[in-house]
Amino acid sequence: MTAGILIISIVTLITVLTHRRSRFEEKIFKNVPLSDWITSLIFPTLIYIGWATLVKSILGRPQIPIFPFDDFDILAVTILFMVYGFVGNGIHFTSKIVWRYLDARKNPMAYRVNEMFHNKLSHYLSFLNALFIAFLLPVLEINHPSLYQLTRQEMLGVVTAGSVFGISGTRSIVMTNEWFGGYNKPLAIVILMLLGIIISIFKTYHLNLAYYPAGLFVIIIFASSLATFFIRQIMIFSRLNSKRRLKFLARMLSA
Repeated sequence: MTAGILIISIVTLITVLTHRRSRFEEKIFKNVPLSDWITSLIFPTLIYIGWATLVKSILGRPQIPIFPFDDFDILAVTILFMVYGFVGNGIHFTSKIVWRYLDARKNPMAYRVNEMFHNKLSHYLSFLNALFIAFLLPVLEINHPSLYQLTRQEMLGVVTAGSVFGISGTRSIVMTNEWFGGYNKPLAIVILMLLGIIISIFKTYHLNLAYYPAGLFVIIIFASSLATFFIRQIMIFSRLNSKRRLKFLARMLSA
């Protein structure tokens, strides 16, 4: 369990730190920057290994019928989200490379179509499916509580790992100066809804998070993601003049 959590958190942090490093961008292999090979192929595979390690640990515990969903059904839906997530990642990888070599002046229509895939479509597929995969992990764990209660030190470690993942992952989405609403607001709303559902389930069944390390991990991921999101919006808002603040609020409050 600990190994899976550490793999996911550390790989996510390294992904964000290396994504825009100039030395990785400048090194080209097969006409593709090394940074894109790493973030599109290597890191997703490592995160999958971390997820598989977590799932193996969860399913290795005795099953207690608490939540009315079969393990197979939950895993089948999770795999479906994974497939779409990897599709989104592949679309982003391909369209980003095409974007590097596509001249908008010579091929304006091809450039616009490629940007449609490069921007919202690939990002939505990747981020939304990642959120649903994370959401289903504590759902799977409900019927497989840990045999032993987490110690205070272990809980602190899980909270730290979840915070690293949440802040790192959210940084790759919302840390842009030009953003005033955009596709990040829907993602924040989805995270808030999923977090509310998880907390409601745990409260309804009176489950103790000390016996659910994966559940605690995901709750902290979602909570730290929301905190990062709102802090970023406050930072952006504080640097705007009065006219742009009104525009910012209108975008934030609009449907």
